[in-house]
Amino acid sequence: MAWLAEGSSAMVVTPIASGSLVLLISAFIDPLFGLGPLLGVLLLCAASWLLLRFRDPPRKIPQDAGLLVAPIDGRVLHLRRERATHRRPGSDAASADIFEDLGGGSWIEGACTIPFDTEQRFTAVDDECEGDVWCLRLTVGALDLQVHRAPMAGTVVAGEHRRVADGWPERLRWVIESAGRRIEVVAHLTRPRFALTPLTSPGEPVRRGQRLAFMSTTPTLELRVPAAEWCPEITLMQGANQANGQEVHAGATVVFHPLWDAEE
Repeated sequence: MAWLAEGSSAMVVTPIASGSLVLLISAFIDPLFGLGPLLGVLLLCAASWLLLRFRDPPRKIPQDAGLLVAPIDGRVLHLRRERATHRRPGSDAASADIFEDLGGGSWIEGACTIPFDTEQRFTAVDDECEGDVWCLRLTVGALDLQVHRAPMAGTVVAGEHRRVADGWPERLRWVIESAGRRIEVVAHLTRPRFALTPLTSPGEPVRRGQRLAFMSTTPTLELRVPAAEWCPEITLMQGANQANGQEVHAGATVVFHPLWDAEE
C-alpha cells in the first residue's frame, strides 16, 4: 500500500481482516457469549490506530542547498552543544585504554579523529569548544509518523544496529556524508517492537528527505551535526534551554543552516 510505510502493511491488514472476520462470525454464526462483537471492535480500533501511526504521506522537501531537515516527526526535547568524551575502541586500541564500566559496552577515552567515525559518548557543554557538535533531540508522540528520513543528501557511510546493553536502549545509528561533511542520526527504540525495516544500506547514496527506515517504536531520536559547519534554525533557539516543544515534520522542517557557501 503506497500510503503506508514500507514494511507495515501486514501489521495493519491483519487486525482489519481479523476484526472483520470475528464480527461476521458473531453476526451470522455465534456471538461467543457476547465476546465476539467486543473482540471484533477492539481489533478494528487497533487497526485504526495503526493506520494513523504507520501512514506515510508525501512530503514537500526543501531544495535550498546545504539545509538539514528533520529526520522524523516529533517535538523538540532539547537543542544543546555537546562534545565527545569517549568512543568505541578500534582494533588498534590497547586493552589498558579500554573502559568496561561506563555502561553500554567497551569505550576508549577521547573523540573520533574523523567526525562520527564510530559511536561516541557525549556530554553537554556551555561554551564553544573545538570539535563540539549540536545535538537536536526529538521526542516522538503516539500518533507521530515512524518513517525516518535523511536530513541531507549524501552517502550513507555507516549504519549500526545495537541491542540493549547495560542500561543503554536498543538503537539504530546512521552517518551520512556529503563533500567531506558528516552528520549522525541515532534512533532509540523500545519494546515491544513490531517492525524494524531498514530502507537504505551503508554505501548507498541518498537524497535529502529520502526514507532511511521504518520502525514501529521510536520514542526519541538525536540528530548531531558539527557546530563549526551548521547553525540551528532560529526558531529552535527560542524557549528555555532550547526545549521549546516545537513540532517538526520529517523531510519538511528545516532544522539547520550551513555556515559555508553551500553553492560551492
